[in-house]
Amino acid sequence: MNGEGGPVSGESGPRGSSDLKVRAISALVMIAVALGALWAGGWVFAVVVALAVALVMLEWATMSGPFATRMADKAAVGFVAISVVASYNQPSVSLFALGAVALGMAMFGVIDPRMRWLAGGILYAGAPGVAAVALRGTAAAGAASTGLFAIAFVFLVVWATDSAAYFAGRRFGGPKLMPRFSPKKTWSGAFGGATAALCVGLLAGAVIDGSSSIVLAVIAIALSIVSQIGDLGESAMKRHFNVKDSGRLIPGHGGIMDRVDGLVVALTLAAAIGLVRSGGTDAAGGLLLW
Repeated sequence: MNGEGGPVSGESGPRGSSDLKVRAISALVMIAVALGALWAGGWVFAVVVALAVALVMLEWATMSGPFATRMADKAAVGFVAISVVASYNQPSVSLFALGAVALGMAMFGVIDPRMRWLAGGILYAGAPGVAAVALRGTAAAGAASTGLFAIAFVFLVVWATDSAAYFAGRRFGGPKLMPRFSPKKTWSGAFGGATAALCVGLLAGAVIDGSSSIVLAVIAIALSIVSQIGDLGESAMKRHFNVKDSGRLIPGHGGIMDRVDGLVVALTLAAAIGLVRSGGTDAAGGLLLW
């Protein structure tokens, strides 16, 4: 999704213009839903995240190959959604449940290899969902809470990485990052994305009381790196299964996974840092306050 240097193919004429409008409208709707849920916080945010997680799990299960029966897929989709909602009060318990179920399915994968993919999907979809809810916390709608700042920080780091990597890759080109999985991504794009993330970290540290610009800059670079790894990982999976997009849910954009491939790993790392530092009690504070 990010750091794709080189020319961008496009269509001219009515069809190209129509496709561009569809992409723009879809992007505006996604941004509005994301910002509205983030501002609302609480159960609204948890439910919206759970729905997104369920869709990611469904796309993962569909892409990784059909089962003789789809019951396992449906059970996995429902399980990750319930786990995310439950994490509103008990994120540690939800993470343990996700890990335990994924481990059990992976062990069953000795008999049926397809179950290993489903186990991976449970962690891929569920862990970042729990992480997002844990970071946002339970503050009232619109409150200028640490949780609101924490989620905004992660989103801004990933979006800045995405945009800067794209433009740096187009401007400077150079050696390819991992041409086997994503032929257009370049090292210049990767460094450009990390530099933009560094700037976000420095700015966040200066704005948030009780924080450190240096520490948040380091965290931002780490989040930028893992977000780009997540992007490459999803590209590798799509190539493995010979698909262009993870789904067709979003007009002009493909699937949900195509839009959140970098965000899922960045959210997970951010929440892990916060939960470890706070002893599992305050993911947002543990992430931002140093």
